[in-house]
Amino acid sequence: MALQSSGAISLNDIADEFGGSTPHSLSEYYGVASGIPSSGTISISQFYGKANAAYVYATGGSVSQSGNYRTHYFYSNGYFNITNGGNSAGSNTVTYLIVAGGGGGSGIGGGGGGGYRYGSTTVSAGNNYVYVGGGGAGRTSTYYYQAGGNGGNSSVLGITSTGGGGGASTEPSYGAGNGGSGGGGGFDSYTATYYSGGSGISGQGNSGGSGRRLAGGGGGGSNGSGQNGFARGNNLGGNGGSARYHFGGYRGGGGGGTSWTTNIASGSGGGGNGGGLSSPPPYPGSSNTGGGGGSGWNGSAGRAGGSGIVILQYRFQ
Repeated sequence: MALQSSGAISLNDIADEFGGSTPHSLSEYYGVASGIPSSGTISISQFYGKANAAYVYATGGSVSQSGNYRTHYFYSNGYFNITNGGNSAGSNTVTYLIVAGGGGGSGIGGGGGGGYRYGSTTVSAGNNYVYVGGGGAGRTSTYYYQAGGNGGNSSVLGITSTGGGGGASTEPSYGAGNGGSGGGGGFDSYTATYYSGGSGISGQGNSGGSGRRLAGGGGGGSNGSGQNGFARGNNLGGNGGSARYHFGGYRGGGGGGTSWTTNIASGSGGGGNGGGLSSPPPYPGSSNTGGGGGSGWNGSAGRAGGSGIVILQYRFQ
C-alpha cells in the first residue's frame, strides 16, 4: 500500500512500507522507488505517495520464463492462480491472447477462425478458470444438409473469445455460421443462387466469403475476410481469411472453401486447406491455433476446426 501523499509522515511509516533493519535511517532507502535519489541529499518528503514495488506472480498451464517475464500457455482447460496481484509501482497487469476454437468445414464453405482477442488487463490475486474452446465438427456424411459446427469459446479473466462459425452446405437452410470469424458461404444446388458467408465479431475476427455454384467461400480469419468462391477463377473455392501474429505464431485463420477441381483453396494461420472434387482431401484446422476446418466434396467432406489456446504473460520481477 502506498504511503500517504500529504500530511505527517515518519521514518517508521517508511520502514513499514519498505522494510529494512533497525535502527532505521533514511540512507538505507536510497533508490527504493521511482523518484527517490540513489545518493546525496534525501528527505522524508520525497517519500510521499511512494510504494514498495510488488509484481504479479501466478501458477498454472505450461510456463516459460525469459528475463523479467513469465508466460503461461494453456492448451486445454485449467487454472491460472494469481498468488500476487502486484501493484502499479511494480506490475499489476497481464497481457493476454485468447483464441477460441475454429469452426468446422462442410461440403462447401470453409470454417471460420476462432475469435482472437489480444490486450492487457489489470489483475488481482485469485484463482481463475481458463476455458480453451474445442474445434467445431466437420461434416463428412450429410454435408449437403448440415453446416459445419461452430467452435467453442475460450475465456479467462472475464474476457471471452467466441468460437468460429461453421462452413455452409449446399442448401440455404444450412447456411454459414456466425462467430468470432464467420464460416464460408454455400449455394443452392437447384437455383444456382449463392449465399453470403457468416459474420464475424468486430475486434475478434472477420466475415466468411460468399459461396457460388460449384465453389465454396473461404472461412473468415482473425486478420482478414474469407475469399469469395470463384474469386480465384471459375469453380475454385475461396481461400481462408488471413491470421494474426502474436507470441511466435499465426493463429485464427479461416479454412478454405471447396473447389470443383483439384485446385485446392488454402487455409491460413492454422486454417485447413479446402479439398477438390475428389482429391486432394481437405484438412482440419491445426490444434491450438483456432484455425477453421477445410471443406470438401463427397466422402472427403468438411474437416473439424482447430482447438483454441490461451496465453498469459506478465512481468514478475
